[in-house]
Amino acid sequence: MKNTREDHHKSRIYGDVLKRILRGDLKPGERLVETQLAEHYAVSRTIIREVLFMLTRDELVDRRHNHGTYVVSFTPDDVEDLYEIRKNLELLALRTAVPTMPLEPLFDFERRLRALDGKPVAQTSAQHAEIDLALHGFIFANCRNRRLVSYLENISQLIHSLRLLGYELEHVVRQTGEQHLGLVQAFIRRDLPMAERLLAEHIDTSKRNALEMLLVQRGGRASARLSVVKDTAAG
Repeated sequence: MKNTREDHHKSRIYGDVLKRILRGDLKPGERLVETQLAEHYAVSRTIIREVLFMLTRDELVDRRHNHGTYVVSFTPDDVEDLYEIRKNLELLALRTAVPTMPLEPLFDFERRLRALDGKPVAQTSAQHAEIDLALHGFIFANCRNRRLVSYLENISQLIHSLRLLGYELEHVVRQTGEQHLGLVQAFIRRDLPMAERLLAEHIDTSKRNALEMLLVQRGGRASARLSVVKDTAAG
């Protein structure tokens, strides 16, 4: 139980630090002090050290030996690159997973998603987020490629934290639920071409949502590359 609570604390703190970086509350070059973070989040310094390790792994902070930990710039271009990596890796996992996915968990996903359909988003966003994490994890677990799973897990916390930002918006929750249901139904039918198309569209939509949330957090400032992405999506 302790590990579960600690994992929850680490995930929550990681997500909040990421949000503060995106919002500009924590600026590039700003030092993060373990004792201050531990006090701010009311957790042990051990948990903070582990969170800082996770943030360092994902290149959100830079830990300099004997010189402290500093915030690194995180830009729309970083979001673009991250989602491109995710899409390629997850599509590769999908191709080997779909033909042998066990059906009972898929029927369970379908039941859970249908049960949430039409309910107020304020009551269901946490459940949609839980299904989101579980469904993508289900794809990884069934791809039978441990190295690929390891690569996906290396970026899973950052990806999941970016996705959670989108769950603050009602239309994102509804859209994501519909896309997840379509994916599950394609998995049940063993329709690999449809599953590949839907997953690629789903990840591209998730990327656009993350980029829009980054714009909101930054007060509307965007890079030229982001403008191109938004124009392409509109066309």
